[in-house]
Amino acid sequence: MKGKHATTDPVDETVPSLDEKASPFGPKPFTVDRGIKITIVAILAAIVIVGGYLGWTVYTNRQLAVTQSPAARAIANLAAIVAQTPNVAGARVKLAEAMVANDQLDEAIAQLQAALTIEKDNANALTDLGLIAMQRGQWPLAETYWTQLIGILGSADMASKNTALADVYYYLGSTYVEEKRYEDAVANLKKSLSIERSSSPAHYILSVAYSRLDVPDMQKQELQIVIALDPKHAQANYDLGVLALADGDVAQAAEYFRVAADNAPAGVTDPSDQLAKLGTAAEHLASAQSLQASDPAKALSEVRIAAALDPANAATVKLVAQLAEKQKDTQRALNAWQRYLELVPGDTTATDAIQRLSANAK
Repeated sequence: MKGKHATTDPVDETVPSLDEKASPFGPKPFTVDRGIKITIVAILAAIVIVGGYLGWTVYTNRQLAVTQSPAARAIANLAAIVAQTPNVAGARVKLAEAMVANDQLDEAIAQLQAALTIEKDNANALTDLGLIAMQRGQWPLAETYWTQLIGILGSADMASKNTALADVYYYLGSTYVEEKRYEDAVANLKKSLSIERSSSPAHYILSVAYSRLDVPDMQKQELQIVIALDPKHAQANYDLGVLALADGDVAQAAEYFRVAADNAPAGVTDPSDQLAKLGTAAEHLASAQSLQASDPAKALSEVRIAAALDPANAATVKLVAQLAEKQKDTQRALNAWQRYLELVPGDTTATDAIQRLSANAK
């Protein structure tokens, strides 16, 4: 659609691109969600855990406590442990992870490589090195670490239930997406999901791979799984909105864009921009009211767009509920009545409708 005309007929120029440079949520489709940025609290806790497990005394220094940040103190404590026991790979890994949390990546890499010199198959060191390589966009290097880890973890007992192995397949699949090896990405992401089926990050990256392979049906299927697992997933809702626009379903697109806009990170305006292109809520509401008798199905589409544009307008939400019920769209009607009741607490029309629809749904 162009301008502010209230219509459900889309125009191609309103459909945003989903190529790898156009994602409003950032240039990289993968999310390093398990391991690379360790919080200071976790680091400090790790010092205590490592010290207790290995029988070490945690290094303390009152002057450090006064003059240095928690991150610096954590690094100093762990560095002291490494100095006392330089041949313990685990200690170097903990020190490296503290350095990563403090953005000292070069120093962290040195410690991780030293850990591998001591223990060549140390999975934690290899994982951290792989994640650092991904963070730096060194995809071929990251691939070597993930491949090595698959060889190590894949031969372990109970490998099919090993969530660490699922993570590695996920990271390798993400790496292949960045390398534009999309079929390899699909294969590895499916392996990750065969171990950990409810991983929304893996399902999302699989949707990205299918998008790059130009298989929109499979992309849509994976995105729907993502929002089933994580209904507020901003990027997945945005992508589904793009697909809905391409299919000509402006009402569905508007609803997806609304969820994306409400849950987008600060500074990300693309979902709101897409909503703005659809016109105003008042225009769509007026269109819906004029079409109630002659074309109730189109009226429902129009009022759904109006509700997405102005979700706090109780009258609009009520009309969605009423029209959806007339169209025998029970679940949509029930959802709209529940939303209306949130906006108008205690409304008996809504409570009666919810009771009626809930009974019919059983």
